[in-house]
Amino acid sequence: MCVHPECPVMRNAEVLRSKFHPRASNQIWVHSCCSRQKLEAALADSAITAVESDIIMSREGMPIMAHPPATTSDLSFEEFLDTCISDGCRHLKLDFKAGAAVEPCLNVLAKRATELRANGQAVWLNADVICGPNARKRGATIPAHKFIPLCQRLCPFALFSFGWRVAPFGPEEAYSHDDAYEMERLCAEYGIRGSDVVFCASVRLSELALPVLVNLLRNVPDSQILFWTGFGEMPIREASVRSIRAALAAAGLLDRIGFDVQLCKTATQHAQSHVVDMSFFCSRWVRWVCCVNRPHRPQSGECQPLVDGSCSPAAHQPTKAAFVGLESV
Repeated sequence: MCVHPECPVMRNAEVLRSKFHPRASNQIWVHSCCSRQKLEAALADSAITAVESDIIMSREGMPIMAHPPATTSDLSFEEFLDTCISDGCRHLKLDFKAGAAVEPCLNVLAKRATELRANGQAVWLNADVICGPNARKRGATIPAHKFIPLCQRLCPFALFSFGWRVAPFGPEEAYSHDDAYEMERLCAEYGIRGSDVVFCASVRLSELALPVLVNLLRNVPDSQILFWTGFGEMPIREASVRSIRAALAAAGLLDRIGFDVQLCKTATQHAQSHVVDMSFFCSRWVRWVCCVNRPHRPQSGECQPLVDGSCSPAAHQPTKAAFVGLESV
């Protein structure tokens, strides 16, 4: 257990009032770590600095680690958290896929706050809290007015990760100004500082919306954006990542973005991805065909260095020094 002697365990009340502010964009992630085997493999990999996992409710009413459409798992939330705290060396991102799972998980998390603080482990609480492109009428996965106050009350030490609920098929090609404004409004309404929030955006829905997202970063100072590829989605080309990085670098915001994406590795993937990206709207059915034979369960081990791929993994290991003087404004 990586307890840092220079960071003594504090009283729980003090822990609950304080936050760590590591940059999500500086981590090397393992994605959708929803089984004991995947979690063990992730924690055995010294390059991994942050673990993301999805949470649903089991048929028995217990929070478990699984990504829809899966409904079962060999890993409960309590087992996941206990294992990660015992390891003590990775930050955590909890992606809530069911509203019913939020409160019971937060109650457990709050009881372990002192241990997380002593280890130097940050926790991001993630949910799709507002509707986005092609999902306007479906409702948010977990509405902001239910998710945010509960998190602030039970786990004020945690950081936020907000996403838009989106759909892969539909007439909309990109995030809108209204989408960005809604995120700004939420931060203002609930008093969320930019250093406490990461916005999660679909990389393909972002390529035509970069001015919108640049404004979002500027209007919520010190916030971050994490670009992602979704379950069943074709990997993206490195050219897409370079294009986004160049645009954000030109805006002086490169240090505030990251990528949790699958990159094309084969000639076939490059060709399929190119077809999809040539005309996002017109090719949405082609995209479905390209993705239909992909695995039905989310894959672990999508270890993408975020923002600066040249950084040594060791530089991102959570240590006391990494948290002192971070962006706690």
